[in-house]
Amino acid sequence: MKPRLLDLFCGAGGATKGYQRAGFYVVGVDNRPQPRYCGDEFVLADALEYVARHGHEFDAIHASPPCQGYSALRCLPWLRDREYPMLIEACREALKVTGRPYVIENVERAPLLNGLTLCGRMFNLPVYRHRQFECSEILLSPGHAQHDVVIGAGRMLNDRRKGSLNNGSAKGAWGKQIIVTVAGGQCRKDEAERALSIDWMQKSELMQAIPPAYTEYIGRQLMAAIQERVA
Repeated sequence: MKPRLLDLFCGAGGATKGYQRAGFYVVGVDNRPQPRYCGDEFVLADALEYVARHGHEFDAIHASPPCQGYSALRCLPWLRDREYPMLIEACREALKVTGRPYVIENVERAPLLNGLTLCGRMFNLPVYRHRQFECSEILLSPGHAQHDVVIGAGRMLNDRRKGSLNNGSAKGAWGKQIIVTVAGGQCRKDEAERALSIDWMQKSELMQAIPPAYTEYIGRQLMAAIQERVA
């Protein structure tokens, strides 16, 4: 029987897919319907309320609380006045109460996380998309080669004088780029699918997803820790 992992704030399941590849049976929880969720089971519920009631029933727990409040994009002029949920601390406390091994994932600049940073280039993906992973277990880090591609000649946002928002990396301000910029929808859907190695999501879901390669890497280490405890 496969170990059971609870994926909180699961979305369409970028993290879920990686944990499945690592050998887990994954149950996803989100407060919005996720018709394209790729996991073994889906529960429509508030993530923190669900983990408080059922977290102890699982072998491990992953949580990806909303990242917008911690993202650099929140500083854009048209986003500065928006309020976003800041749930990392509350999430950590809820996970600790369960007594189960846990992982918390968020953007690189999330100040409250202490752990491993992963990049797409570590897994030969054409995307940077740095994400932090705090884990109750000790994690080993893969090598991280120096970034050798400047995105959009140094621009992280599209220069609309040279191309429309969704022209993609082959046109407009981007030129023929090796690295795809997924953040903010600055790419075509097929480019985002290739960059993240995800083929079941809509573009809006791809913008929020992490590559399954990240959680497959972490999941294999988490699986080894769980098996060592049982042995």
